[in-house]
Parts: sequence; structure tokens; C-alpha cells
Amino acid sequence: MSWNPVELYYAHNLAGLVATSEVTGYPVANILDGLDGTLWKATGTATQYITFDAGSGNTYSPDYLIIYRHNLNTAGATIVLQYSTDNFAGDINDIFTAFAPSNNYAILKLFTTQAKRYWRLKISGATVAPWIAFCRWGGRTVLDYTDGLTPYHVERKGNINVGDDGTLQGIHEKYQEWGLDITFLDAETTLLNKILAWEVAVGMGLFGVSWDPGDHASDVRILRRKEPKFSAVPKTGGLYVDVTMKLIGRREL
Repeated sequence: MSWNPVELYYAHNLAGLVATSEVTGYPVANILDGLDGTLWKATGTATQYITFDAGSGNTYSPDYLIIYRHNLNTAGATIVLQYSTDNFAGDINDIFTAFAPSNNYAILKLFTTQAKRYWRLKISGATVAPWIAFCRWGGRTVLDYTDGLTPYHVERKGNINVGDDGTLQGIHEKYQEWGLDITFLDAETTLLNKILAWEVAVGMGLFGVSWDPGDHASDVRILRRKEPKFSAVPKTGGLYVDVTMKLIGRREL
């Protein structure tokens, strides 16, 4: 089995997002905080826009949209990312075809970018108020072909009761956890710098990962670092390094 290069979805410059509406205590800024326990919630079912302005004289050039922990399928919503040159007064363009999410799992859309000042996520057709925990659009980072990848590691978290005779008497499963280890051997400076930029930007927060978005589009994961420490081991006189990224996240069921 072979994989395409690993891609990371964390980079963005979405400061100052504005939402059409937000419930008190659930501001739109929550979708950027790297947590999945904080939410943006709309106040009703009217069409919602989450809008970004790059500022006078500036443009923004995303090539991915990622959304995680949401009720957009349950709400019956249709979503699309749009761009504009005049703050959507008359110039309104869809960067991809609008669609209705088929479930409430992680959403990843990749597209050919446009360099425009104004961008917004449009959420329409909802029958209940939509909410989102994690969302961003920005520039994806393509790493490289890995020397080691374990994409299907699962650990079940919970309690089990085993009797004195070894019989299984009770199960309380709380959630399931993805594990993902990515190994690069003999990484050169270009790859190392991409990983170091990721390490600085994400901290211990959540970010998106895929390893074959063409053939395994549904395998996008929202993960975080498993350990607070990070190391890259120099070798061959410091020309190359070995790097392992150990990641974990909650499995969507």
C-alpha cells in the first residue's frame, strides 16, 4: 500500500472573523482556538455568514477548508466558501460547488485558490440553529512521503469489569481515540523547516491531517500532539534529521 505525501491543515490568518449571529458565550472566535470543547452557535436558522476581511490593500489565498465537530448535517444545512473584491456587495463567487454535508464528521475541501480580500463561509437552509467547534480556511502544508505511517491505530477508552473467574461482567466505553505516528528518516532542511513551523503554530491544539486526500478523502483526522516535547535527531554530520510526529485525537463514530 502506498500513500501520497502527508498534508497538514493548520495555517491560517483569520483574525477578526465576524459572524451574522452568535449566542452569548458562544462567539465565532471559538472556531479558531484549537479546541473542540468550545463552540460558535448561531441564534437561529437564517442564512449565516462567517466573514473574513484581509484588510485594505491585502489579499488572502486559502486552498483548503476544514470543519470539525458540527451539526451541519443534522441541521440540514448547505455550505460553501465564497470570495469577493467588494465585501459581497455585488461580486460574490463560490470557490467550490455548495454541498450539504452527508454526516456530522470532519469536513475537508481542497480547491484552487484565488487571491481576494474578502472571504466568507455561507451556511444556508438549516432547520435548526447551526453550530461549529473547529473551522478554518488557509494554506495547506504538504510534507513528504513518509518512511513510516500508522493511520489506523485505535484505542478504546473506558472501564471494564472482570470477575474473579475472568468473566467479563460489565463494559463502560467512554470514547475511542485515534493514534497516528508519522516518521521521516533523513529529512532535509526544507522538510524540517515545514515541521518546525507546524510545531510552533499548533502548540498542543487541534489541527487537520490527511495522507491521501485523493483516494482516502474520508480519512481526514483532527488530531493534536500526543506529547508536549518535540525532537528532531541530527545525523550524518547534521545534514539530515530523523523526525517522528506522535499524534492523537478523538475518533468520530
